[in-house]
Amino acid sequence: MDQEKKAQKPKTKRNTNTSAIRVSGETRKLLTRLLEKANKKSFGKKVKANELLLVALKMVSDNDLKLLQEESLSNADKLEMAFKQFKKSNGSLSKDDFLGHLLNGKSDVSTHEDVTNNLDNNDL
Repeated sequence: MDQEKKAQKPKTKRNTNTSAIRVSGETRKLLTRLLEKANKKSFGKKVKANELLLVALKMVSDNDLKLLQEESLSNADKLEMAFKQFKKSNGSLSKDDFLGHLLNGKSDVSTHEDVTNNLDNNDL
């Protein structure tokens, strides 16, 4: 009898264009505060989170994205990028030889700007 009831219920399909995303608690609180501020008005419909996020995301510049990319690099990533750059200019060396150059101060690749400038070359 239970199987007959389950078979008879038509499944309803929802046509939605939304999906869930995970954000930190801090991000959620900031979004909530901004929505409350945007919705402190006498007239009109409520501003939805989607609308606020869409406006904010359109304001993200290429410089913002580059900064986020740089901040996501670990020291190991920076070392690997410096090693690849060093190999391009000094021929094929082992990583051990490269580390020796760094420790002996013979390499001028150790600057942060040289490594992060390679982000433009899509080394990520």
